[in-house]
Amino acid sequence: MTRPLVVTIDGPAGVGKSTVARLLAKRLGLLYLDTGATYRSLAYAALHADLNPITDAKQVARLAKALPLRLRQDPDVGLRVFLRGHDITTKIRTEEVTEAAAQVSQEPAVRSAMVALQRRLANHQGMVVEGRDTGSVVFPQAPHKFFLNADPAVRARRRQSELARLYGTKPPMIQVKEQLHFRDHLDRNRRVGPLVKPRGAVTIDTTRLTIAQVIRAMLRHIAHPRA
Repeated sequence: MTRPLVVTIDGPAGVGKSTVARLLAKRLGLLYLDTGATYRSLAYAALHADLNPITDAKQVARLAKALPLRLRQDPDVGLRVFLRGHDITTKIRTEEVTEAAAQVSQEPAVRSAMVALQRRLANHQGMVVEGRDTGSVVFPQAPHKFFLNADPAVRARRRQSELARLYGTKPPMIQVKEQLHFRDHLDRNRRVGPLVKPRGAVTIDTTRLTIAQVIRAMLRHIAHPRA
C-alpha cells in the first residue's frame, strides 16, 4: 500500500514557513498542516481552564490527550482551528497564547500526545506539514524535508507584518525582536524535539527570496531529489 506523500517544512519564526507551506500544498494538491496551531490550541484550552503551562504540566498533558480539536482547510487563511466547535483561529495568535504554547511544548508528555495527533492526521492523506520538529521528530521518514532560515532582521520585519495583518496594529520592532529571541532560545534548548535541521533536509535561505522563488526551489527538489 502506497504511503500518503508528506512534505515537511521546519525553521524558526519569521522565515515564511506558513505562507510557503500553504501555497506549496495547493500546488501539490495536498492538505496543509500547521503543527504550531495544535500547540497553540492546547495552550489556549489550558489557559481557559485556569491551568498554568509550567506548574500544572501534568494536567495540561492529560488535556492534550483528549483535546477536542478540529482543523479545516480554508482558502483564505490556510487552516481554520476549532475547539469544542468554536473557531479559535485568530484567538490562538495572541502574545499570551504564543508564550504559553512555547511553554507547554517543552513538556515531554504533551509533545508525545501532540505528535500522535499530528501523525494520525497524516495517516490517510498527503500533507505539507510545517513546524519546528516535523522532519526531525514527527515525520523523520518523510521523503521530502526542508529547513528554512533567514536573517534575524528580516525575520523580525516579517513577523511584525504578520502581527499587523492579524490584529490591525503594528507592534514595536524592539518588542518583536525580543519575542523572537525568547522563542528561538526556547525552541533550540527544549528537552524534547528542539529546533534543529532535520537529517537529510534541504536548507533554503529565504532572506532575499520571494515566496514564489522559494516554492519553485522546493518543487525542483521534489521533482529531482538528491541521490
